[in-house]
This record gives sequence, C-alpha cells and structure tokens, in this order.
Amino acid sequence: MGNVSVVICCANVADTLEAACRSVSWADELVVVDSGSSDATADIARRFATRYVLEPWRGYTEQKRFGTSLCRHEWILVLDGDEECSPELAREISRLTAESLEAHDVFLMRRRNYQMGRYVRAWSPDWQSRLIHRERCRWADEALDDRRLPSHPSRVARLRGWLAHKRCSQAGFADYFDGKLADARLRLIAEQMYARGRGCGWLDLLVRPALAFVKFYFLKFGFLDGLFGLLIAQKAAMAVQLKYAALWAMQKGRLKPADDPTVR
Repeated sequence: MGNVSVVICCANVADTLEAACRSVSWADELVVVDSGSSDATADIARRFATRYVLEPWRGYTEQKRFGTSLCRHEWILVLDGDEECSPELAREISRLTAESLEAHDVFLMRRRNYQMGRYVRAWSPDWQSRLIHRERCRWADEALDDRRLPSHPSRVARLRGWLAHKRCSQAGFADYFDGKLADARLRLIAEQMYARGRGCGWLDLLVRPALAFVKFYFLKFGFLDGLFGLLIAQKAAMAVQLKYAALWAMQKGRLKPADDPTVR
C-alpha cells in the first residue's frame, strides 16, 4: 500500500494516547486533533504526531471529518485516542494492493472492546469503517455512530485485523459507567430519534430493555463471562431504558435537547 495518514481525535486520554500513537508508528503521517484536554494529552501528542491541532469540539462526526481534512494522503485510518491498531491489522493494511485500493472506498475492521480491563465478548465483532479514501467515502449523519459509507455498497471490503478499544484505560469503573457522560450521549441519541419522528410508548420502555439484555447475555454469549457478562448485559439494558426514557421526556416537553459542546 502507498502512503497512509492516521488521524486521532481525542481529549483527556493521557492514559491511552501513547499506546494509540505507538500502534500506528508505521503510518506516513499522524494527525492528532485535541478538543481541549486538561491532562497530559497535548504533551504526549506532540511527542508522536506529525501535526497536532487544538480544535473546539464539533461533534462526533464533524470532529473526525475536520481531522481527515488536515491529512495529506488519500487513504486515512481514523482512530480515537483510546484505540490501538493491532500489529495484525497494520500488516494487513501494508499489504493491500493497488488493485484492491482502486476497487474500494472503505475498509471495515473489527473492534475488540474492553471494560474495566476485560475483553467484552458480547460486543464483538463491532465492525468499524475506519480505513477510508478521503474523496470517495460519505459520512453518515448520526449523533454518535460516526460511520463512513462507500460510494456504492460493492466498494466496501472487510479486513481480518482489528482495533483494540480501551485496552490500556486506567478509568476502572468509569469505563463501565460514567453517569454524566452516559446521560449526555443518550440525550444526543434521543434528540436525533425525536427529530426523525420517533416516539416512545409502553412497549418501548417495557420490552426493549429486556430484549437488549437477552441479546447480549444469551444470543451474544455474555453468560460465558460469568458475572462480568451479566454486568455487560445489564449495562446494555440500562442504556436502552435510559435512551427511551429520554425520548419520552423529550416528546412530553420535559427534556431539552442536549447542547453541551464538551460531550465526547
């Protein structure tokens, strides 16, 4: 493969950023976009980045779109500051042929998620659209799910390598639940659902959380991880319940849209 840029959009990720940067030391360019860190993130970024930029938070999709606009090369790997590119994925990217690159706009890869230091089986494979051609992909208009889409469904391919998410995080229980951050994110999702005409009724609050629990504990084999798997399934059910509760409150005029520019 030819030249590859990597862009990392982040804030206050001093515990994970060095691992993220080292995992992409093979790249031809590393651009780090910091949306206003108060820890050592900036110092770490300047040690590794080809270019470090301080940019106020624009939102999940717009921040990454801005970051890719700063890159010099056509092919860009998009990362968060708490993610790492596995050696297997790095080798696979380096071996992509000119023919494959010409035939595709987006390459998908799996992401292995970690919570409280443990791999979350139930969240796999968690496909991510992270290796993109800057001119040939489209950005999905989603509140949190910052997906990149090909110009045509046939122009997307899947890689065998993976990303590791929060593998080095020192946040502990805050990785599992951060009330303020979870509330802000769920409100963003509820706002988007409301804007698209979605509503919340009895069945949404009664059935959907239970279905989420069944999905992640049984269908996604969370039960194989014992009590940890139970906690993950409960987390999923709680997130769904809170999302629909926020949507219900919004449609009743009891909750204003999220407007916190620091949410990330």
